[in-house]
Formats: sequence, structure tokens, C-alpha cells
Amino acid sequence: MRISQRTISRNYLNQLNTSMSKKAESLERSTSGLKFSKLSENVADGTRAMHIQEERYQSEQQLSTVKDLASEFKSVDSNMDSIQSIMENLQEKVLSGMSENYGQSKRDILAKEVANSKDQILQFANAQFGGKYLFAGTNNSEAPFTVDATSGKLQFNGIDVDKISYQGGSYVYPDPSDPSLTKVVPNSGNVYADIGLGLKVSSTGMPDSRTAFEVSFQGLELMGYGAATTGENGTSVPSNVYDLLTQIEASLSSGYDEKGLKDAQTKLVKLTDKVGMQRTELGTRDSFLERMQTRLSDDIDNMSAMESELISSKPTDEAIKLQDANYVWKAILQLGSQILPSSLLDYIR
Repeated sequence: MRISQRTISRNYLNQLNTSMSKKAESLERSTSGLKFSKLSENVADGTRAMHIQEERYQSEQQLSTVKDLASEFKSVDSNMDSIQSIMENLQEKVLSGMSENYGQSKRDILAKEVANSKDQILQFANAQFGGKYLFAGTNNSEAPFTVDATSGKLQFNGIDVDKISYQGGSYVYPDPSDPSLTKVVPNSGNVYADIGLGLKVSSTGMPDSRTAFEVSFQGLELMGYGAATTGENGTSVPSNVYDLLTQIEASLSSGYDEKGLKDAQTKLVKLTDKVGMQRTELGTRDSFLERMQTRLSDDIDNMSAMESELISSKPTDEAIKLQDANYVWKAILQLGSQILPSSLLDYIR
């Protein structure tokens, strides 16, 4: 059976076009480094790669948050350390001022130093990082700790600290219109962040603390709060460091009050220890952030490797395929030089 010249030419051109296409595809994969350029070319791997890309993007966002928090925590620790150091220094000096032989002139000087120290503590308690107040709860518009112009007492978000108590998971104070009732202290709640723990939100719109990371630090726990207590020597002592130092300052200035200063000194030691406990709790949270940073970095590396496996071509494999395509291309050209002339002669005959 004789095959027509047209059929031979058509078949040859089809083979030539197929070879050219394979060669072009192999060259494109080698150049782009991708197994395919369109999702339709490999729906299964392309869809998986898209899901992995989305998960990796979320992990990268969470890792960025963790790194920012780690930097913020360093600032928190620095300010806590400053407050603790001031309080420890005052412990020694107040203890010296309690001596009957210390002298009133020295006590007056010490009283001024106590006054300066309590102002420094107030500044550290109102410290900011990146435009955010570190110890303000959910308040980020103004300094959380202020001093009442009339009474000279410490306030937190506008509420006298000595009127604040902790009840039912919230910081509350007596309702001015009805003291038998309580109101929640403004902006005294906690702030949480999603760092890859599978964040869940309750029906009330609040994040589940088991799936979110607490990023806020309560200044009330740092400075102390609540009504004054009675010391071992029967004197009344404030429960927050600022008002306590105000009382110590007054006691030193007005003369030696052995019982009052002893009770104040004991309270100062307790409040200093409380700052140390806050720093310990900060260290625990900071260590958790370090572990999360390591985990997220590993997850991102693993997902990048999985994505590369799905969509990236291997240079060595593509080099072999490209070489094979070149061999086929040359073979078809050589075959064409032999087939087409003889077919044309047959056609003429």
C-alpha cells in the first residue's frame, strides 16, 4: 500500500511539532525551576502546594509576632529590673534610717531620696515600647499610673489603687453610686495574641486563654493594689509601693517612728519580692516564646521543602530531559532529510 506524500508530510510535521513542544517545555522547566507553569497542568500537586503556601504564610506571620513579642518582653524585663533594683536599694537605706542614731538631718536627706525613687518607679511603670504602654492592660492611649492631685495617692486608669480588689477574675472597685456594688476597673483586662496555638474565640468574643498567648502585663500586680493592711506593730501600711514610699517619706521627715518604719520596711520587702515573682513569670513566658519561635521556624522550613518538592523541578533531571529532547529533535530532522525527498520522488512517479 502506497502512502501519499501528503500523509507522510503531515505525520512528519506532527512529530516535529511534538518534539519542538517537548523541547520547549523542558527548556522552560530548566529556566523557571518549576515542574509546571499552570495549575491545570498538575491539579493535584498544584492544589497541595497552594494549601502549603497558605499555611506557611500564616506561620510566617505568627513567627513575626513571636519575634516582636520577644523584643517587647526584653523591654518589660528591663523596666521590671529597674523597679526591683530601686526597691532593693531603698530597703537597705530605710533600714539604716530606722536607727535611733541616724540623725534627723540624714533622715531628711533620705526622705528626699525616697521621694525621687518613687517618682522613678512611677516612670518605669508608665514605660512604653513601640508606642505601647507595657503595664497598662488594654489601655494604650495614656499613661496607666497617675497620682491624684488632691490626695497624692496612686491611681490606675483613673481609679485609686487602694480601692481596687481582684474578684471573679477581674479587677474591681466599689461603685461610687452604690458602694455595695462593684465595677470593673477600666482597661484592666488582658491582651492575647495568636502565635500558632490554634486560636479559638468563645461566644462572648473573648479568646480562649488555652489557645492564645497572653502578651499583656498587669501593672497592678507589679505595683501592688488593695486597701492598706495592719503591720505586726499595729500600724497601717499601704499595699502598693508608691503610696508606701510616700508614707515612708513622711515618716522620715516628721521624725523617727520605729513601729511605723518597721512595718513599712516589712511591706517594702514583700512588695519587692512580688516584683521578683513577676520577673520569674515573665521568664517563663519568654522561654515559651523561644520554644515557639524554634517550632515555627522548623515548620516554615519543612513546609518550604514540601512546596519545593511539589512544584520545583530538579536541575539534573531537567538537564537530562532537555538533552533527550535535543537528541529526538535532531533525529527527526535527520529522518526528515531522508524521508521527504524519497517520498517526493515516489509522488512524481
